[in-house]
Amino acid sequence: MRYLAIFLLSLWVYAQEDPLKLAILVRVHSGVGIGFWGKLANDLKQADALGKDFTLRPWATTAGGNLDILIGRRLLLSGGAQLMHFDASETERGLARPYTLHYGGQLGFAAVNKNTWLFYPYAGYYIGRAEMRYTNYFTEPIHFGLTQELRPLEKETYKADLGLAELGLGLRRFKRADGITYFWGADLGAQFAPSKGAWKPTTNDLPVLGVNPVQLTAIYLRFSLGFGYVKSGASESSSSSAIPVAPEKPKKEKREAPAEPKPEKKSKKKDQSAEAAE
Repeated sequence: MRYLAIFLLSLWVYAQEDPLKLAILVRVHSGVGIGFWGKLANDLKQADALGKDFTLRPWATTAGGNLDILIGRRLLLSGGAQLMHFDASETERGLARPYTLHYGGQLGFAAVNKNTWLFYPYAGYYIGRAEMRYTNYFTEPIHFGLTQELRPLEKETYKADLGLAELGLGLRRFKRADGITYFWGADLGAQFAPSKGAWKPTTNDLPVLGVNPVQLTAIYLRFSLGFGYVKSGASESSSSSAIPVAPEKPKKEKREAPAEPKPEKKSKKKDQSAEAAE
């Protein structure tokens, strides 16, 4: 945490200009993730489920879209949808594949808003649900918990209402700093469920008995591509300073009249000598 604070402070010092005054951006994103489902693997390792050889794979792919708005050079508001689809985990008895679909928003602070770069930490919250597709490959019934039974070759989907809190870092690179532009970016973040959910069949809202509550902690790396409108505050200041100013007219020089010769002053000594001569 200390190193992260130093890193953000260094970026703040570097960002001495705030060229992007406003931005309205639409983007799609895709990437990879790692997710941990609490004790779900233990529930699926039971002898009457997928067996002790079952391992829940944590790898996932992500996809989604967002609308981002930058206001006042620093405040960034975002809303969108995201899907996280995990790899199938299976044994000879069957298959389990969890995934999530959520909608929500983010609040970010542009620590770096310089030239055509935008870097910001953000926090968000999403509502939605997690689902798990459960398939029986076996010639005998398998179970999920105490109340759910799947006959041979039968499939079932279980759902759970699950909110996700989010913390992350976003980076954007714009083609231009004014007008319509396209951009690319990347996000590195983490999600976690502040509260636990309960698995339920899609056919009713009765919780499945004998299984642990639903939990999820995930880390993701996403890459974005989009377009939008950006307005540069720096361009306004430069354009205002570039207004031509009419040159001042040269002032006419006043010609002074030639000074009249001053009359010579007669000294008192000359006057006295003249009087004595008379």
